[in-house]
Amino acid sequence: MKYTIFDIADENFGIEIQWVVEILKPQKLFKIPELPDFVSGVISVRGEIIPVIDLRIRFGITEKAGKQRVVLIRLEEAKVGLLVDNVTDIAEISKEKISKPPKLFKGFRAEFIKGLGQEHSYVGTKTSNSNRVIIILDIERILTSEEKIKLKRSRGKLKNEKVNPHGRESVRRRLKKDKK
Repeated sequence: MKYTIFDIADENFGIEIQWVVEILKPQKLFKIPELPDFVSGVISVRGEIIPVIDLRIRFGITEKAGKQRVVLIRLEEAKVGLLVDNVTDIAEISKEKISKPPKLFKGFRAEFIKGLGQEHSYVGTKTSNSNRVIIILDIERILTSEEKIKLKRSRGKLKNEKVNPHGRESVRRRLKKDKK
């Protein structure tokens, strides 16, 4: 199975490549009131409003990241962005190389973890053996059922709001207020 590998606070994480739609450079995040705490905001991608989950916040990591990327995934019927530090590569990890997480992972939100794997990275056309351990995330469980419902409700609210990547709509509203 192939995985998209990314870093969060010096740890290597992977998600099955089948979930990934695209990888984006960081964009302006729009803060929307009443979004669930785990959603940092929304981005506009080719006219589509997409909520972004900051995995640092999700995993309880407090220090700030320097460079970031947005991994756009399809979760159920909608797209969601995952804010990560850096996307490093695509790796193939065989089922035999993935083990269940040890019981001591209970403190690290074990419900998010599918397993721990050692990978074979693709660098150009060569495959290299690596001793790097990858924390394989269970994307279907990254949000609880309750959080998925909150996110779905938020999407309904977002469809009714205009989020303009250039901020022109909010400027127009302010100008109208000033004229009155």
